[in-house]
Amino acid sequence: MVSFEETNPTFHSIPEAVEAFRKGEFIVVLDSTDRENEGDLIIAAEDVTVEKMAFMVRWTSGLIVAPLSPTIVDKFSLPQMVPNNEEPHNTAFTVSLDSRDPSVTTGISAYDRALTLRTLADPAATAASFRSPGHMFPLRAVEGGVLVRKGHTEAAVEFCKLAGKAEASAICELVKERDGLMMRRDDCLEFGRKWGLKVCTIEGLAEYLEKTKGQ
Repeated sequence: MVSFEETNPTFHSIPEAVEAFRKGEFIVVLDSTDRENEGDLIIAAEDVTVEKMAFMVRWTSGLIVAPLSPTIVDKFSLPQMVPNNEEPHNTAFTVSLDSRDPSVTTGISAYDRALTLRTLADPAATAASFRSPGHMFPLRAVEGGVLVRKGHTEAAVEFCKLAGKAEASAICELVKERDGLMMRRDDCLEFGRKWGLKVCTIEGLAEYLEKTKGQ
C-alpha cells in the first residue's frame, strides 16, 4: 500500500514530525479540505517558553488553546465550558483558566500564557494550581484520538504520546499576515519552509497510527 506521504511528497513524514516535536519544536499540522481546511501551529505544552509563545501569537489568530487528554482534564476537574455544545465540529472547550502562580499578572502576556501551559503539563500540578476564568482555553480530546475524530485537538495529543511527553499541548490556527485570513495548504507549506518547520497532515497521522498499531 502506498503511504500518504509517498503520494504527497511536499509533506514531511510522521516520524520526521514526531522527532521535531520531541525536540521541542513547533510543527504545522493540516486537517482535511472538507473539514476546517486549516493549518495549526502545534507544540507540547511543556516546551512552551516566553519566546515560543510570542512567536505563536505573532503568526496565528492569537486565540491559543490547549488540547489535553481526558485523563488530564479529569485530573484538574475541568468542566465543559457550556452544557450544550453547538460548535460546528463539537470542539470540547472546558472552562478557561490561568496559572495561580503569584508571578502571573493579567494572564494574557506571553509569560503568563506560557507558564499556564507548562503548569498544565506539570505532573505535580493540581486543580488548585489554576484559577478560572482565564486566558487559556483547554480542549478535551476524545478517547481513541484521530482514529475516532480527525481534529487538531486529537492530533496534538497524539503527537505528545508519540514523543513521550505529557499529554498537554498548545495549538492555534495560522493566519496570513496580509489579510488575517486562514492559511491553507500552500500557505502552510510556504510558512514551514520559511521557518524550517515540519509540515504534515492529520490524514497522514491517522494512516501512520493504523499502520503501526500493535507494534
